[in-house]
Amino acid sequence: MTPAEITSPTHDEIREYLHRQMLSSVSHDLKTPLATIIGSLEVMTMLYDKLSEEKRKSLIGSALTEAFRLDHFITNILDMAKFEADAVKPRFESAKLGNMIRDSLARLGPLKTKGEIQIKAPDDGNDELTTDPMLGARAIGLVLHNAFKYGARKGSKTNEAVPVIEVAYGLKGNEGFVSIRDHGEGIPLSQQAAVFDKYTRLQKTDQQNASTGLGLTICQYIMRLLDGRIELHNHPEGGAVFTLYYSNKKTA
Repeated sequence: MTPAEITSPTHDEIREYLHRQMLSSVSHDLKTPLATIIGSLEVMTMLYDKLSEEKRKSLIGSALTEAFRLDHFITNILDMAKFEADAVKPRFESAKLGNMIRDSLARLGPLKTKGEIQIKAPDDGNDELTTDPMLGARAIGLVLHNAFKYGARKGSKTNEAVPVIEVAYGLKGNEGFVSIRDHGEGIPLSQQAAVFDKYTRLQKTDQQNASTGLGLTICQYIMRLLDGRIELHNHPEGGAVFTLYYSNKKTA
């Protein structure tokens, strides 16, 4: 083939390829936790009397963890469809950032037990603003989920990766903020904009971790709906820092 015969893929061809990859990724991500749930329950059903109490708890724990993961995947897929269809409308009311953070942690399920989270409340105790608390908490939860999954550092006594998440929040002028720092490898500057693209997760290296890769994309949709924004930078001492800025409707 001569150089003149070599052509680059068109924009439509690239999107079609990415679409196929997305379907393949979603199919894999849904089946993997489901297989673990089914396998754990089958073993419990067939060998219950022969299993030790410790083994039973382990199987139940595995099934519960994967059930939460499956629920997370499906919720993200459904939410993505709603946002792309412009079917989500915010309901603004009085809310507290601290309550939103606690609500988001409650919805993480077993994932939050896999590491350590440190929360710093504002010194003046003021964290009340007007926003949509449900959507606001959902955005926080998506960033926390991402941090627990990818923001681990090596433990000091073992080689096991231990997620350590630092959360700070408060009010600045007419905005509320929630800053979430992990202790992972950080994100190269050249790739920081891409992490909010729903197709970014389809890179080969990313596919080693089960996830549809929609979380940060959905988070960005939510923050725009709330007239806010999400910003990303690397911490000087390591790890990525995502900061959610909420427009305070009652003072704007």
